[in-house]
Amino acid sequence: MLTPMRWALVMLLVGSCGVETQSELDLLIEEQMDVGGVPSLAAGLIVDGELVWEGYYGFANIDAKERPTAHTLYPVASVSKLFTAVPVLRLVEDGRVDLDAPIDVSFGFSLVHPEHVDTPVTLRQLLTHSSGLEDNWFMLGQTTFEGDPEISLAEFAREYTRPGGEYYVAETNFGAAPGSRSSYCNAAFALAGHLAEIGWERDFRDLTRTQIFEPLGLQETGWFLADVDPAKLAIPYSYNPRRGQSPLEQSTFAHYPAGGLRSSIYDLSRFAQAILGGGELEGARIFNEETVQEMVRLQIPELSNRQGLVMRYDTVNGRQYVGHSGAGLGGSAQFLLRPEDNAAMIVLTNSDAYVRARLGFREGRDAIERILEA
Repeated sequence: MLTPMRWALVMLLVGSCGVETQSELDLLIEEQMDVGGVPSLAAGLIVDGELVWEGYYGFANIDAKERPTAHTLYPVASVSKLFTAVPVLRLVEDGRVDLDAPIDVSFGFSLVHPEHVDTPVTLRQLLTHSSGLEDNWFMLGQTTFEGDPEISLAEFAREYTRPGGEYYVAETNFGAAPGSRSSYCNAAFALAGHLAEIGWERDFRDLTRTQIFEPLGLQETGWFLADVDPAKLAIPYSYNPRRGQSPLEQSTFAHYPAGGLRSSIYDLSRFAQAILGGGELEGARIFNEETVQEMVRLQIPELSNRQGLVMRYDTVNGRQYVGHSGAGLGGSAQFLLRPEDNAAMIVLTNSDAYVRARLGFREGRDAIERILEA
């Protein structure tokens, strides 16, 4: 329950966008969802270690008229990368690897840019989208499966990066020389997840379960359909103004550390509290405070004015946030932190709004942005 002081804070925040009451905020959100073709939305605001406001709108399952709750599981897409960072960066904390050492030296994994064979790729480059790896969307599609993946993360990483590999195409899997350009790459984070497996000698799903989910009490979050309660899953939808909402299959890709997580407002709010707490929540530490500080520090200012270590900067209503967005088929999400205010906001949807925007259909993206502003 919100105390009067907490309620005043929430209303001060929403009032800055011209919304004066809770009902006006609800109305704005619902109107924007209708304009943008967003079937359901779950949102939370964290301040000083508390989830001080939460809101749930629309239908997680349209046919069943099922409303979302704090425990509804949404596909969070690239917000997943923040979770992938934990087992990877804990290797660095433990002194097992160096962020700036060549991958083959740190992990014994051969990664060679076909046009820049003498320029090594480092872990920092993988985590800042500056490794020279590129997303070959045809191959990423080939390794996406209805249900859970039919190939392992290790197989994807090896066959995507090894000359002659099943998913290897030199011209499209690689771009600029390592360290020379910022180019957002999901495949790089899939590789980082597999490198964590090599470093810890354990399965990536097991690593995140024991290093994040269990310590923080994230009982609902999981990567594969086999890891979560199917009754809590939001149905993913694709929207077309003429035909309306079309349900999509629940699918998972072999490069899942890049964006395959399913989570809820409840679980993500606890993850946000841990990050804002310097890597610790209720006595459980997922990484060191120095690691959090490094994640929010701009890493490659000569190449990008947005890129921290895994985290990325965004501006909402003229205020700077750090965290990550997520754009997937049937899931558009935002996980945004204001460390200086000890605050965060989270928005989850079962909408393809951000993917549609990349194709020029911006109504859904713009609607979510207006909701974020409010």
